[in-house]
Amino acid sequence: MKNTSLFRRVLSVILVLTMLGTLLVPMASAAPSKEEAKTRELTLTPIDRGELDSRKQDELTKESMPKAEHAASDVVRVSIVLDKASTLEAGYSIDGIANNTAAKNYRASLRADQTAMTARIEQAIGGKLDVKWNLTLAANIISANVLYGKIDAIKAIPGVKDVFLENFYEPQVAVREDEPNNGSASYMIGSNITWAAGYTGAGSKVAVIDTGIDLDHKSFSGEALEYALAQNAEEKGMSYDEYVASLNLLTPESIDAVKDQLNAPIGSGDAAYRNTKVGFGYNYVDKRIDYITHMQDSQGEHGSHVEGISAANRFVKEGDEFKPALEAVGTQGVAPDAQIVTMKVFGINGGAADSDYMAAIEDAIVLGCDSANLSLGSGAAGFGFSQGYEEVLNKLVKNGMVCSISMGNSYGWYDTPYDSTMYPYLYADDASYHTGGSPGSFTNSLAVASVDNLGQTGFPLLFGDRHVFYSQTSGYGNDPISSIAGQEYEYVLVDGPGVDDNANVGKEGDQFLALGREVLEGKVAMCYRGSSSFFAKANAAAAQGAIAIIIINNVDGVINMNLTDYAYHAPAVSILKADGDAIQADSEAVKDEAGNVLYYTGTMSIGSNLEVFI
Repeated sequence: MKNTSLFRRVLSVILVLTMLGTLLVPMASAAPSKEEAKTRELTLTPIDRGELDSRKQDELTKESMPKAEHAASDVVRVSIVLDKASTLEAGYSIDGIANNTAAKNYRASLRADQTAMTARIEQAIGGKLDVKWNLTLAANIISANVLYGKIDAIKAIPGVKDVFLENFYEPQVAVREDEPNNGSASYMIGSNITWAAGYTGAGSKVAVIDTGIDLDHKSFSGEALEYALAQNAEEKGMSYDEYVASLNLLTPESIDAVKDQLNAPIGSGDAAYRNTKVGFGYNYVDKRIDYITHMQDSQGEHGSHVEGISAANRFVKEGDEFKPALEAVGTQGVAPDAQIVTMKVFGINGGAADSDYMAAIEDAIVLGCDSANLSLGSGAAGFGFSQGYEEVLNKLVKNGMVCSISMGNSYGWYDTPYDSTMYPYLYADDASYHTGGSPGSFTNSLAVASVDNLGQTGFPLLFGDRHVFYSQTSGYGNDPISSIAGQEYEYVLVDGPGVDDNANVGKEGDQFLALGREVLEGKVAMCYRGSSSFFAKANAAAAQGAIAIIIINNVDGVINMNLTDYAYHAPAVSILKADGDAIQADSEAVKDEAGNVLYYTGTMSIGSNLEVFI
């Protein structure tokens, strides 16, 4: 819907917050106020690594890093950095770079220089140079496989600035038996507020540099995105063609227009284009245009996981009908109307080298992507193993490209298996407290740590046509609210905290006691957060026969409730303030003889799998 360059930057940051989370679900029912809907542009200010106040950081990274041991006959992947400035270093802007004739000419000159340098290197090493990539946009690098014993000879060639070994990243394919907390995760990052403000990501392009994509998944259907864009066009009073033209989507024709600037040898735009939703796909590790799914290798489905978090469609097709994804499958992406650019860097030939993901990032820039995601990192917490690529990513930050990188998959110093050569010290201010490795540990990376979302959610609470998602913390003796699903209940909502102090449960100040069993028995009690602990509210409601309690937040955001000292088994969950306020506004007010409101009431039920998701 709304689509501005400012929002794309804000959207990119929101996407960053989801990469290590899980698929997300629905928006707040009530529209935000003008104040809540305001956005502001995020600015990233690069800093000099030498200015960091960490006395032992250099000691650890330089003295304690493990040393790679190679024989002269070993074949290794290296980055050969040339003296001449890259395109970005030469001052060309990322914005519109694919249409900048001067920038294109400069890149062409770098490629010509690299061809000449390749010939000089081959002469020096006495054989063919196995070139993998020629990077010219963010870096001026020839990536190649060489004999380890030839590195010094390459370094000695005039025009070569540096030669260093590249890192390789392998996916960790894990089998999880626990269920992710889909609903409350969206509230943690504020995506519901974004949706309520009218932003769907239409016109944005999200590059996912990962293990590929499940092209047959209903959430990545091009037809379903077209249906959503048609709804947007109708709301704007525009024709579909006019609206789509305003979005600058990737098409076979637009890809053809820039294919000569891509690192990926795609052949044609038709070959790289998959559908309206998946606007581009290429396998950078196997150098194939066709192998972009998870089916040809055992590298896992993490790519689809990230793409779903980012941009799973907001409509899915069931039979001949398009249905809202939040109701049909219980989830949609943070930017559901965005296009996905799939850049597979884990495949038949294994994991990603530094230059593989950098080649993909350069292509993401050329294709006009608003953000690129790298959910990868080394297993050595706190260490940045590639100063060369750290400098390249610094350039991207300075030029405004949002590259989100995972942080938090590598544990911390305490949890990492002991290695006396790598973790000999622990200081209060040093890098050993880090929980992520390279490239997320680079000084100016835009990295996102994983967090545990203690809230749980399931099928929505149904208040008439309103679907309300809840957060439910377990382990305190409270039954899951799904245990009372299957029938309609009357609810009793008090406009207050339920009980004004923990000590007043069953005494004066207990709003539920004042109403008594005659009103509450067999019903769902509702009250607002504040004045008393969550367990006190739940105890007060259950003591009067309530079969469940719903606590409404009194500020924006999600509650993960601590129910220590809860003495009953009745379900206790929390919901957003916006949902609670909307329910109260739609409820019937029950008043005393003087006209004072005693409570609000109506009917509700708990959605089931059959009712809501099929």
